[in-house]
Amino acid sequence: MEPVTQDPTTSSREPSTPAEPFSVRSPVGFSEFYRAEWPGAVRLAALLTQQPSAAEDLAQDAFARMFPKWEDAVNPAAYLRVSVVNACQHWHRHAGVQRAKSHLIAADESVEFAGGELADAVAALPDRQRFVLVLRYYADLTEAEIAEALGCRPGTVKSIASRALARLHKEIDR
Repeated sequence: MEPVTQDPTTSSREPSTPAEPFSVRSPVGFSEFYRAEWPGAVRLAALLTQQPSAAEDLAQDAFARMFPKWEDAVNPAAYLRVSVVNACQHWHRHAGVQRAKSHLIAADESVEFAGGELADAVAALPDRQRFVLVLRYYADLTEAEIAEALGCRPGTVKSIASRALARLHKEIDR
């Protein structure tokens, strides 16, 4: 009996579920995904860092980290979102270290982020509080999705959101 050989044009993997928007797991599928998700990834990074100039670099880094794992990504959009959040958290840690080390050498950079009083108040929040509010109200994620992106429990997300909103109310009511 002859051995059965698989046609090289067919994949040994089962096809993805129809609900998944990018079911083609190939470089071409990644290109389509990249084009579709790029603007949202940059906006998310800009909101999380409050530095539009750094947002494109952070989004690009997230896509670059995702590409080698593209074949195995079960939910590419969620994976990208977590990658962008992680890149922004790393960026904030690195910026904090730079500020701590260089405060005698140069003055802090002042960044103007258009958007009025609310945007200024959100920008003044601590990183985790700003991340939770942006992911909840801009990206419209559930508490569970935010918890997954930040690597914490949903209850922690609730308490961070509560503290952030209380702080915003206090700041805006001044």
